[in-house]
Amino acid sequence: MKTHLRVTIVMCLICIGAFSWGLASAEAAGADWKVLQQSTYGDTFSYDASSVKHTENNTLTVLTKTQSGQYLYEMDCKNKKARLLEGAGASQSVWFNITGGEDELLYKAVCP
Repeated sequence: MKTHLRVTIVMCLICIGAFSWGLASAEAAGADWKVLQQSTYGDTFSYDASSVKHTENNTLTVLTKTQSGQYLYEMDCKNKKARLLEGAGASQSVWFNITGGEDELLYKAVCP
């Protein structure tokens, strides 16, 4: 009896997860996510190619995502700088130099 109850609970959780994933997929149907980096543990750093927009200030914006959330970057390709506009740790006034890691991968993918 306890086993049957556990199986039922697990099946309900799977159904709820599948439904939630379906909503997220439908919401992002216009997105064009490109994986830039994937760890051996399956963590990924991706950007939405369809979100790349050029601004009036000769910069561009691009949406990225990791397991911890989504981030909106503004990138100054000419000066190899970036800043986070939205997401954890975002501060619109703080530009930082792109010197390596995930930021460098993003820079190489979206900057001409």
